[in-house]
Amino acid sequence: MALILIALTLLSAASGQGTEDIYNQPPSTVKGCECKSACQTSVLFECNTAPFCEVVDKNCAGGQTAEWSVTHGYYDYCVYEPFGDYEQMPASRKKDLVMSHITADAGTKGTYPSALSVLGGIMGESVRVTFDASADVFPAKRTKYIHSVGVHGGIKFVSTGAHKYGGLFQGADHGIVRFSSAKEPGSGGVAPGMGVKFFRDGRPSANFVSMYSLDGQTCADKNFFAHDWSNHVHATDSFGLKLVAAKFWQASYCPAMVGLSDLASSRGGQGSFPWRLSFHALIDVDCPCTDYNQCLANFAKVTVGTKIFEVRAFADPKDTSPQLIGHIELTDPLVTSKFGDEKLFFSHQHMEDDFIIHPEWLKAIDRKAECGMGCAGTRAPPVSVGCSSPFHPGKDVSGMLTNDTITV
Repeated sequence: MALILIALTLLSAASGQGTEDIYNQPPSTVKGCECKSACQTSVLFECNTAPFCEVVDKNCAGGQTAEWSVTHGYYDYCVYEPFGDYEQMPASRKKDLVMSHITADAGTKGTYPSALSVLGGIMGESVRVTFDASADVFPAKRTKYIHSVGVHGGIKFVSTGAHKYGGLFQGADHGIVRFSSAKEPGSGGVAPGMGVKFFRDGRPSANFVSMYSLDGQTCADKNFFAHDWSNHVHATDSFGLKLVAAKFWQASYCPAMVGLSDLASSRGGQGSFPWRLSFHALIDVDCPCTDYNQCLANFAKVTVGTKIFEVRAFADPKDTSPQLIGHIELTDPLVTSKFGDEKLFFSHQHMEDDFIIHPEWLKAIDRKAECGMGCAGTRAPPVSVGCSSPFHPGKDVSGMLTNDTITV
């Protein structure tokens, strides 16, 4: 799902300019080198898998040596670490700061790129940044190809208290939600989804994304919330989305899902967390698929204090009776915002992180059907296999199965 989930949030941003109070530091690198060029991607570097930069000196931290290429000299892959001055703030302050940027240009919005540019644009970016960067705004310049225009507002999660899950599942007062359509709405329908961010005192936020279907819903479903959503999304028969799936296999061998374990973590350690979440809307928002501007305007009718979703948790892959664990409530009005569209960043957690803690879940699922790849496991793909299967059909690399190649 991270697929469009991530594609979903390949929310790309204009550059972080004007958001120095949220993120303001240069990228580091995997080997601790100093960049002398901007981070960039290239088809020559594992098929645009990860951003890299040319480095000042081949000698990096801990006695490590930068890699060499004929085209760029000594280089290393970029890493976007948390910005300490911002992350040390209390959750309430961080939420207020981000919301102030959203509301400062309320009423404005971004734009959907041309349909012809979407696939090529996604293929040329690094999807790993969406998983690996630690920031609440995009830490580097990107173009938002999917989920380009939406609405944003403050939320809180109110727990029932009658469940076993830890961390933010016990309650979270300071959050932001972004509702948007993965594709530009039109006669082909709408693809509703959301990014959710909960701020934490003195440490990075916890994020997840959720939607009903990668294919979206038809124009006959006039309610934006016509269907329940989840952080696990089923596969698609769409030619274009299958190609997008292939791209996101550079970041995860289970791109149809995003993890939840970080939501349950605390300074005291790792708490219990569910297999997946289901979001049942308690509101209706009329969303005419041929008038997305009106759809977005209709979100303004949702008043502060409204319960937006009931949240249910599936304890494990075999659970068929999900437990009601709480609800999501609106705390700040839902508004359009160019800042939110272009700069707000929702990181995606690798499903592999959850599988490390619960390896038994891997044995309980059909990995080919549910993850999209039979080789899904406890390890995300390394950069070194970025040009491997499914980009080169039939090649069995790093645990990939020969039948894992995408069929389009």
